[in-house]
Amino acid sequence: MRKPLKVQPKSWVKYNMLGRAELWLYLFVSQFLTDRFTRKMHARLEQSEVHVDRFQEWLGQATTAREKGYLIWFHATDGASALLLFGVIEQLNEQELGLNFLITTHRPEKVEAIFNRLPKNTVHQYLPQDLDKPVQGFLKHWKPDVAIISGGVFWPRFLTILAKQRIPLISINNRMPDHTYRRWRWLSGLAKSAFNKFDLILAQDQQVAKKLKNLGVQSGKIRVTGMVSAMKEILHYDEALYANLSAAFGTRSVWLSADTHRDEEDVIVNAHKLAMRRNRRLLLILQPREKGRGLHIMARHENQNLTFALQQNGDVPDETTDVYVTDKQKYLATYLRLASVSFCGGTLSTGETIDPFHPASMGSAIIHGPILGEYTQDYDRYREAGAARLVSNGGELAQALNLVIAPDEAALMAHAAWEISSEGGDVSGILMTEILEKLAIGIPANATA
Repeated sequence: MRKPLKVQPKSWVKYNMLGRAELWLYLFVSQFLTDRFTRKMHARLEQSEVHVDRFQEWLGQATTAREKGYLIWFHATDGASALLLFGVIEQLNEQELGLNFLITTHRPEKVEAIFNRLPKNTVHQYLPQDLDKPVQGFLKHWKPDVAIISGGVFWPRFLTILAKQRIPLISINNRMPDHTYRRWRWLSGLAKSAFNKFDLILAQDQQVAKKLKNLGVQSGKIRVTGMVSAMKEILHYDEALYANLSAAFGTRSVWLSADTHRDEEDVIVNAHKLAMRRNRRLLLILQPREKGRGLHIMARHENQNLTFALQQNGDVPDETTDVYVTDKQKYLATYLRLASVSFCGGTLSTGETIDPFHPASMGSAIIHGPILGEYTQDYDRYREAGAARLVSNGGELAQALNLVIAPDEAALMAHAAWEISSEGGDVSGILMTEILEKLAIGIPANATA
């Protein structure tokens, strides 16, 4: 008896045909843009500090040899993103399995920062253009055994050829912002075809996972794990100082303005005065960025019904203290641990500020301004997770402080901050396990003996 034909749902047939058509159109049209791509990369090369000899890497011509053994390929958008992957590579190196690593970036920006910091057994190359000859040349030379694509970069030709060669593909750190999601929705067939080339997608959160599913990604390929991030060292606090100040503060609500810039000092003190209208027992630990600012700050706010204690004078805060000024940078971790809420100085000024990881790892809720400098993405992650609040001026800071300083709210935000600060190591462990499992499955797929 003949088996009945399996009829695919109309929606599946529609998107499968659409995906193939969009992919074919992309592959066909992109071949005619080779000269334009080449000129564009030449222009980028001239504007950067990349050595002219490395231009051929964008054309799929390697400038260094492939070592024998298994090769794990990591791709990141730029040097800053690549640095986040070093912790995973170092953990894999610790396994002493004789693995080799290739890191590629497409853009030359910030790449010079990684050249002298590459982990053992690791080389860097620029990712070639998504054109047939460069892609084939790249893969023929490097023969990766596992490919990890970071940052939501999806090149259809690369993914298609990798899938045909049965090279395991893992996607990480895909934040899928709304504008990117809308763009993919316009190319839903191509999106479904590209994303389903991956064996595994480690999604940042449930929201990203939902967007991926809406684009047609198979649910079994998606795992919600969080972001792979650089392994950061938790600051050590002074236990004796913590015990002394904790006893002095008693049951008072304490907040910290950490690494406060000179042009933020008055903003912080005035915001504290406003917040004290609702919480008279509120105490501010003001940590100026510059040394010796305590007397100047106190003088500017004399006769304003505020009581100051200055660490530089040896003052010890007590029940009457409103503002405790200390410029001891080495005790930052102690102050963060004492404060249930911390404002990150510099974010209302130049953007030179502390890493939000530090207050988060000390159990302090975060308030910050709009100027975030090199930690923009980090602050965005904490804010999106409900662990940080954005303010634009002193008035907004006072309002946010009155809301966040409430024990229940501060605890919720601090817990969310702790989860973000600790997730990088957990996700790195998950990724490392997946890589080793893929290698075990693929042995001896592409090993160069």
